[in-house]
Amino acid sequence: MNVKEFIDELFKELDRRNLEEYEIYYMSSGKSTVKVFKGEVDSYSDSTTRGISLRVKRDNKMGYSYSESLTERDIDYIIEEALNNAQIIENNEVEPMHNGEGEYVVVEDYNPTLSDLSVEERVEFLSTMEKTAMEKDPRITSVNYCMFGMGESERVIKNSKGMDLSDRGNSAYTYLSVVAKEGDLVKTGAAFKVGNDFGEFDPVALAEEAVEKAIKKLDTISGVEGELPVIIRNEAFGDMLGAFSGVFSAESVQKGISKLKGQLGEVIASSAVTLVDDPHLEKGLGSTGFDSEGFPTKYKEIIAKGRLESYLYNLKTAKIDGVESTGNASKGSYKGTIGISPSNFYILEGERSPEEISGEIQKGVYIDSFAGLHSGINPISGDFSLAAEGFAIVEGKKTKALKQITVAGNYFQLLKDIVEVASDLSFGLSSIGSPSISVKSLSIAAD
Repeated sequence: MNVKEFIDELFKELDRRNLEEYEIYYMSSGKSTVKVFKGEVDSYSDSTTRGISLRVKRDNKMGYSYSESLTERDIDYIIEEALNNAQIIENNEVEPMHNGEGEYVVVEDYNPTLSDLSVEERVEFLSTMEKTAMEKDPRITSVNYCMFGMGESERVIKNSKGMDLSDRGNSAYTYLSVVAKEGDLVKTGAAFKVGNDFGEFDPVALAEEAVEKAIKKLDTISGVEGELPVIIRNEAFGDMLGAFSGVFSAESVQKGISKLKGQLGEVIASSAVTLVDDPHLEKGLGSTGFDSEGFPTKYKEIIAKGRLESYLYNLKTAKIDGVESTGNASKGSYKGTIGISPSNFYILEGERSPEEISGEIQKGVYIDSFAGLHSGINPISGDFSLAAEGFAIVEGKKTKALKQITVAGNYFQLLKDIVEVASDLSFGLSSIGSPSISVKSLSIAAD
């Protein structure tokens, strides 16, 4: 019995029992990772998981069950388990189900040629990337990460209210990190690529990028500290945006753990900032036509020119606030609970390059990357104190690397202090991205 047959038979049995409401959620995911070290395969992993969950409403209570086994004999078990759980559950809160109405955008997110990519082709790619990096500069002493990962997923949501949706997607990523040494100074540089078109992956270009980043950090300067103007590189600020993304969740707002509670319609950021959630972004890692509750997704501006326009909602939180869901329900797996997360979440880019913007800074700091984002921030207050790597800006030019710095500030104040947004929008290894940004000032401490 294949997946479609199992879902159809399960649905027929649910229908036969004349239950109030029910919903089937199926998810499968596969991932494969290969790492190379000194031209040889260092490790290889390949795994696939799949399963189905069922939620059933009986006597105004919601019962849940799930199974990884999808055979005919599992059908009765899954239904009975959900019904039994509905009887013993102490929480009378019933999560709403969507009826499948609305305007759905078809998102094409599956490339069959990627799934045909052989292990040998991936190993050859990684070997080329590693070899190029090691031969590029004598100061490169080793490659500490050289890996290629692939993944694909499939979802099916079907319920008694008429919803019947499915989608499929795949993607790949590669990551290279090199070590550079000069005297007693040791620095690293990294490069990566994400997408589902292997033809866009260039091992030589990635190797050269990683090497260049590492070598530039070997030419250092000290003594740059104080309250200084700062430019935060696109991927670094994207990482910070991701770490604080929970403050835009309606669930966090309703629980009183988001500082944005009660601020809809208020100015919370610089007029240079427009923050969007775009589930239909071409080649976006978070692109999807419907969320984990089957609600149709849509483009929306969460912050529009500094003004807070909306929170991110699922059906439950939308019902509490008397608004429509924004299509941001999320579910980590078939047996996970419904939460809220952004899709492709990013700040709209501006018109000038980071170099043009930094040209107006006489003395400042260019932040290249942050470390310890999840331990050095307080998502409720917005306060942060983070180790960082970066460069001094002198008379409008990015110059020598700073040996080690700590950056401190408050995220909500930082949003207000953004002077300009650059034209270099970029995403890291996630669906959260940003252009580089110029900030009026942050506290910089240097060793």
